[in-house]
Amino acid sequence: MDRKTFLEVLKKYRNGTASDEERHFVDVYYRLFEKDKHVLQQLNQDDRERLKDRIKREVDKKIAKIRASQRFRPYGYYAAAAIIIMGLLIFFYKPVSVERRTIATQQDSIVPGKNRATLLLETGQEIALSDLHKGIIIGDSIKYEDGQVVSPTIGGQMLTLKTPRGGQYALTLPDGTHVWLNAGSSLRYPLHFGKQERRVFLEGEAYFDVAKAVSVDRTGVSHKVPFRVQAGAQIVDVLGTQFNISAYADDTKILTTLVEGNVKVSLNGVEQREQATYHEINPGQQAVLQGHDFQVNRVDVSLFTAWKDGKFVFEQEPLANILKMLARWYDVEIMYQGDASSVTFTGSVSRYEHISEILDKISYTQAVQFEIEGRRVKVM
Repeated sequence: MDRKTFLEVLKKYRNGTASDEERHFVDVYYRLFEKDKHVLQQLNQDDRERLKDRIKREVDKKIAKIRASQRFRPYGYYAAAAIIIMGLLIFFYKPVSVERRTIATQQDSIVPGKNRATLLLETGQEIALSDLHKGIIIGDSIKYEDGQVVSPTIGGQMLTLKTPRGGQYALTLPDGTHVWLNAGSSLRYPLHFGKQERRVFLEGEAYFDVAKAVSVDRTGVSHKVPFRVQAGAQIVDVLGTQFNISAYADDTKILTTLVEGNVKVSLNGVEQREQATYHEINPGQQAVLQGHDFQVNRVDVSLFTAWKDGKFVFEQEPLANILKMLARWYDVEIMYQGDASSVTFTGSVSRYEHISEILDKISYTQAVQFEIEGRRVKVM
């Protein structure tokens, strides 16, 4: 929506010729600023520009969807636009001047997640990794990123890196591939990759930056060595690329989001026998596996990779999905005492804020309220 269109709507509102949807848009827009007159004052110039650009992108995206439908009406998007503006605005500032809406029955002790992980060796030995480091490098020995030795020797052929709820960790595999492991996840991988393939096993969520690898056969011919990620019922086949996989056991879908390069996804166990089961995805696309059915969609990849850079980013995301992400990162239990199935949010927030601050921002819309009891969050 450009300035000219916005001013036209305001003019119609003032002279009484605005439609119901246009009036609703203006009412919601101004009610936001009447509620807290310090909203924009809390934003610096960079944040104001980011907010303005984000609102324009979100509203333009909504307009395009409505125009593509057969029921297009020139101003049919205003109600949705008002909700988008509200959703973006509450996530762009800390409502310090707003009375806290999240009820805490005791002092808030729920802090954000941090670098926490355990390395499991095939011998059964467990190594608790330092939370002062972001990741480890696997080679002839195990080292932190700064070169400090974790373990001079490694027993067995398979290793497993596990992060608890409220933890994250990074890993450099023997071939130079970088992996970022999200909360409540595990990655199982060999100490040495073979010449035919490089296969790892994922539970949970991870971001991969895969290094290219080449092997030479007995005749001197070079072959590219594929990198394969087995996650639940799915296998992702790549050569060198960046992508994110979310494959939590308590989710009904496996999401594979491609940032650059290209990958092929298939059902586990049939990647060699049935070529027709392959689904190739390109940058900016996401493969969704539900049951035995694949669907490929074009998405904003930042929504699915922002966690690696310390952010939660939502776009019309159902509240239930948001709370599931928060539960994993803050290691809390979510309890529903009301129906929040129709509530969605758009916005961006740091993963390093206290959970009560994030819940305050969500409850500021008055669509839902929260109560914190110990490590339980009640949704009301």
